[in-house]
Amino acid sequence: MPAKLYTDAGNFRAFKILIAAEYAELTIEVPEFKAEFAGKSPAGKVPVLETESGAIIFESNAIARYVARTRADKELLGSSFVESAQVDSWIDFSANQLELPASLWFYPVLGLTATNSAITEKAKSDVSAALAVLNAHLADKTYLVGEKVTLADIAVVSALVYPFKFVADPSFRAPFGNVLRWFNTCVNQPQFETVIGTVVLAEKELSAPSSGDAKAPANKAPKEDKKKEKAPKEEKKPKEEKKAEKPKEEKKKSKKDDDDDEPEPDVPVEKKAEHPFKIMDKTHPTPFIMDEWKKTYSNCTDYKEAMEYFWNKFDAEGWSIFRGDYKYNEECKVLFMTSNLIAGFIQRTEEIRKWLFGTMTIRGEEGSNMKVTAYYLIRGDSIKPLLDCNDDADCYEWTKLSVPVSAEDKQRLYDYWCSEGPLDGEACLDSRCYK
Repeated sequence: MPAKLYTDAGNFRAFKILIAAEYAELTIEVPEFKAEFAGKSPAGKVPVLETESGAIIFESNAIARYVARTRADKELLGSSFVESAQVDSWIDFSANQLELPASLWFYPVLGLTATNSAITEKAKSDVSAALAVLNAHLADKTYLVGEKVTLADIAVVSALVYPFKFVADPSFRAPFGNVLRWFNTCVNQPQFETVIGTVVLAEKELSAPSSGDAKAPANKAPKEDKKKEKAPKEEKKPKEEKKAEKPKEEKKKSKKDDDDDEPEPDVPVEKKAEHPFKIMDKTHPTPFIMDEWKKTYSNCTDYKEAMEYFWNKFDAEGWSIFRGDYKYNEECKVLFMTSNLIAGFIQRTEEIRKWLFGTMTIRGEEGSNMKVTAYYLIRGDSIKPLLDCNDDADCYEWTKLSVPVSAEDKQRLYDYWCSEGPLDGEACLDSRCYK
């Protein structure tokens, strides 16, 4: 049996392990992630490797070194004792100087942590400092150590993939020409492409969903749902209420402590404009109750009965169904990277959760012909509110289902919302439900 790497989809710390395995020509199985996998590690975290003999190795750098040592002839750890120490130096540099600030920068963008402007600015500064070190070192070198790819290159590139894809825009990258030359050299190697796919550098810094930052309203990103999983309870209201209390306390304190006899003018609190969907609910009420439909879908034992309920209740004047086909399917080469793509889409759509339901699916064949398709039920007759709240939606070609909905479209919607495939004649590789 091959070794098994237990990791969650898109974990950048797993990249270096899998890329090293490609260079070492070592087969590693990556099972579909389950939360209990973390229990295999003494630290309670993934990634964790189970070797052919059943031994457990945890911590990503230790796993990557183990993989590199399985094929000493590939010289992933260098060709001499000195080079081996130099490789270790850059692995440690990546872990201590790059991975942490990079994570603090791009995690909020992916909805994995709350955003905080002070932390983000410090993280950007620390990443810039680390890149300056790399840039100076690479001024007269093709690779970090020696004359070919080593685990040093693999580890540092893996830490830079997400920052360079999501947040490091051209102006941020501009001072680090040597780093970009080296980064592009590495990611275009077939061993890298097999794991991380084609890396498209960020054209602009993606903005994080608003959170508990002092300058932004609270908005906790939801976890993506697999089909038949219940949606997590929102924690949005308590955070907003807590934030709303702060100005009141400051105002009260200023009146008590102010010795000036001049009366303080009351500053009116600007009322937040109502969302267009809220206005629509008032001006154009609908008999279709989204909460009831979500409960029916989540708790049903037979999806056919659930869909029968849906079509009996569907209000074509108050709701629309849209199909979205990803415009850049040719970039979808690696399944867990593509799964991360649809998970990120879901995490960025919290603003209109009350008026949106649907699925994001991946179908086809990994490595050659994967396609991403969305099917969403949305309030009103336009997809524009989804485009307004989620920039990723611009990457899809949206088509509105005609009404009355044909039998063919009803069957296709059942396939995408309720079945495990096939979808349009192709195998279903992954499906996430937004509810």
